[in-house]
Amino acid sequence: MELIERLLFGSESLWGGGVAHSVLILALVVALGVMLGKLKVAGVSLGVTGILFVGIGFSYFGMNVDEHLMHFLKEFGLILFVYSIGLQVGPGFFSSFRKGGVTLNKLAVLVVALGVATTVALYYITGLSMTTMVGVMSGAVTNTPGLAPHSRLSATCTPEPMPRTSPRVTPWPTRWASWEPSSR
Repeated sequence: MELIERLLFGSESLWGGGVAHSVLILALVVALGVMLGKLKVAGVSLGVTGILFVGIGFSYFGMNVDEHLMHFLKEFGLILFVYSIGLQVGPGFFSSFRKGGVTLNKLAVLVVALGVATTVALYYITGLSMTTMVGVMSGAVTNTPGLAPHSRLSATCTPEPMPRTSPRVTPWPTRWASWEPSSR
């Protein structure tokens, strides 16, 4: 039993709790998550979401992985994600560009511009920091490549104090308790 505990929670005498321990934990999370995802209850299965739930469970019980390895895996996973999307979309790009692609690209630019305009408007209305608003925008449009630099930048930045953009806007959570309509 002690060996299993040392394997799962790391030990200086067994691998030093470093990369090998982290790879074991990640392999267990993926393997158990895939098995959980294949279970069907009333015809419904979790699929790859099972890996997320097993990872949350492992984290809850204190099974951590090496910080440097996790950073590498995040970056490597993002690179593989963008590369696989490029492989999937790339071959048909130029043929679809000839068939109305200019119109679709203009529409895409409009959607991004509206997202940026909405984010800037919410920045001034709510008084939240710009780093928070960039995260909200990236999350709202599920822009993983846009979220990666933001998360790296926000990890190194100190939080900004919330600016008071108008007399009505006060920092959350007191904003909702103390807000009163203006007499204008």
